[in-house]
Amino acid sequence: MKRTFALLMTLGLTLAACSASDGESGPTTQADGLAGEEGALQAATPDATTTAGERVLVGLDLVDGRRVIRRASLELRASDTRSAYEDIVAMVEAIGGFVADATVFPTSGDDDQPQVSLTLRVPVDQLNATMTAIKALADEVVSESQGAEDVSEQFVDLEARLTNLQTLETELRALLEEVRRQENADPEKLLRVFNEVSSARGQIEQIQGQLDYLSDLTELATLEIQITQTPTTVPIVDEPWSPAEAVRDALRNLVSGLEAVADWAIGFALYALPMLLITIGPLALIGLVIYRRLFRKGHTAPAPIET
Repeated sequence: MKRTFALLMTLGLTLAACSASDGESGPTTQADGLAGEEGALQAATPDATTTAGERVLVGLDLVDGRRVIRRASLELRASDTRSAYEDIVAMVEAIGGFVADATVFPTSGDDDQPQVSLTLRVPVDQLNATMTAIKALADEVVSESQGAEDVSEQFVDLEARLTNLQTLETELRALLEEVRRQENADPEKLLRVFNEVSSARGQIEQIQGQLDYLSDLTELATLEIQITQTPTTVPIVDEPWSPAEAVRDALRNLVSGLEAVADWAIGFALYALPMLLITIGPLALIGLVIYRRLFRKGHTAPAPIET
C-alpha cells in the first residue's frame, strides 16, 4: 500500500510539472501564427523606373525539413472582375485548394464591375505557381507580397510534451487498474487516480489540437486577393455645355431654396415664436412695469417749500 501511495504521489508531481509547462507555453492562436515576430515579409514595390503593367516577381522557396507557415497577398486589376473571380476559384479547386472566404461588393451602375475580395487556402508547394497563374488573368498587378514564419520549434516542443503525457497516461491507467483489483479498495484513492487520468487525457487532447492546427497552417498557404476594375479611359473632350440643363438646375435650386425659407418661417411662427412668448413674455412684462414706476418717480414734481 505504501508503494502505491508513493507511486501515486510521484505521478501526480510529474503531471503537475507537465501542466505548468503547458500553461507557460499556452495555445498557439492564428494571430500569433500568422503575425509572429519571426515572420519575414517581403513585398514587391515597383521603383521609379518600373513601367506601368510590368510584372515584379516575388517568391519564397520552401525549406526542407522545416515547418513554415506561408501567407501571400495580391492586389489586381481586371476589366471583367466577375470572370477573373470565377477563373480563380476554378483554378484553386483544381489543385486541391479551397475558398475560405469571398466577398463580391455591389456596384453603383450597370456598366461597373464589382470589387472582389478572396481568401484562398492552397497547397504550400503550389503557392508560387498559383500566384503566377492568377497574375496572368489580370490586366495589372498593383501589389504583391509573401511572408513566412518558421514554427519548427513549436512542433518539436508540442510533440515532446505529447509523448510525455501519453506515457504518463499509460502509467496512470495501469495504477488505476491496480487500485481497482485491491480488496476493499478505498473509493477516495480510486477517485484521485481517476481524476489524474482525466487531467492527463485533457492535456493530451489540447496539445493534439494545437498540433493539428499548426499542421493545417503549414500544409495550406493562405492567399488573400483583391480584384478591382481596370479604370476606363477618360474622354479628351467633355460633354458639350447645355443651356437648358443649366436653366433646369438653377430653377431646381431656386425651388429648393424657397422651400427651405418657407419651412423656416413655418417653424418659427408655430414653434419658436410661441416658445419665446411663453418664456420671455412674463419677464419682459415685469421689467416694463418696474421701468414705468421708476420713470414716474423720477419725473414727479417736488413739493413747494413753505416760507
